[in-house]
Amino acid sequence: MKQIQQKLNRFFEEIQKEDFLKMRGLGNEVPYFVFDYPPENELIVRNSIKYYQGKLPVKIKVLNLFELIINLFDDIGRLEGLKQFEEEQGTEELFEAIRPSIEEELLVEQIAEEAENAQVIFITGVGSVFTLIRTNELLNQLHAQVTNTPIIIFYPGEYSGQGLSLFNRFESHGYYRAFSI
Repeated sequence: MKQIQQKLNRFFEEIQKEDFLKMRGLGNEVPYFVFDYPPENELIVRNSIKYYQGKLPVKIKVLNLFELIINLFDDIGRLEGLKQFEEEQGTEELFEAIRPSIEEELLVEQIAEEAENAQVIFITGVGSVFTLIRTNELLNQLHAQVTNTPIIIFYPGEYSGQGLSLFNRFESHGYYRAFSI
């Protein structure tokens, strides 16, 4: 627990620095970062984000992928139907049914809109949506729309700089454009 808290403290210090906020030293790369952590530290990371969000002099917008998906379905009036479907068919069947209808482009648009009014974007909830959204796919689509705001993905697993391993168990296709932070 002490190790993750030290990593979080260093992280929150780093994102306040002018070089970070002005995206210096990125070599014309997109300002995307992965804060990876052992999955068992999820609650510590969540609580730290909540604690620091309102205390830092940096305008941070926290976007939870699970909440974004819920809002997408709520906006089109399908949330109640999905709840009933899950009760009758089960969670795995629900995921199979909605996976084709989740358009990552809509999530990317929402994130891009939020980025306009923030200095830094935190993306959380990766573990909650792991069967519905692939982080590497989301990042690939984001780089076409959000290039002027640092985006930090809080990732319960490991990022090697070459690929992502969700929960230290599920390897994803290679992704190498984000920086480890």
